[in-house]
Amino acid sequence: MAGKRVAKTLVDWAAFAERVPPAEKDIFRLFKAKSTGFITKIHQFPENLPAIDFAAYKKILNNPKLVEPFEAGYAALSIPYPSDKDNVKQRVVAQEKETEADMKKQIEGLQTMIQEAQLMLDKLDTLPKPYEMTHEMFADYFPESAVDPEKPTMYPHAKPYQPENNPNTLK
Repeated sequence: MAGKRVAKTLVDWAAFAERVPPAEKDIFRLFKAKSTGFITKIHQFPENLPAIDFAAYKKILNNPKLVEPFEAGYAALSIPYPSDKDNVKQRVVAQEKETEADMKKQIEGLQTMIQEAQLMLDKLDTLPKPYEMTHEMFADYFPESAVDPEKPTMYPHAKPYQPENNPNTLK
């Protein structure tokens, strides 16, 4: 069998399927089917070349010496398993390690962002409901966003529309 020529698959398809996003399940199924097709095609051929009975051909032919070059050529035939001349596998493994380190850094960064967001959510949970909040309470909780009676603003009360921020207004 060709099973000895090709090592057991290194892909854990079940673990791979768990990591595939739902939107890409169809693409994953096609990829797995294509991979299975390749493996099936390889396994349909024998591991070694079939044995040919050259003695039977020598008996049948008028000139048995014609069989000898074919027999020698067939015995010398050797189809090597392809080798990785460009060390692609080593580069992929190195890239995988780098990517794994980058992913760990990203995960740590995301964990800190999650913790900060959770702190903010906890703070927001302590605030009174918007319909219960007065203007004074809003000014206490959000001084940067509250309207300051000492500095009145013009409609629409956003910073880009205020005279001090607009260079086209007369002073």
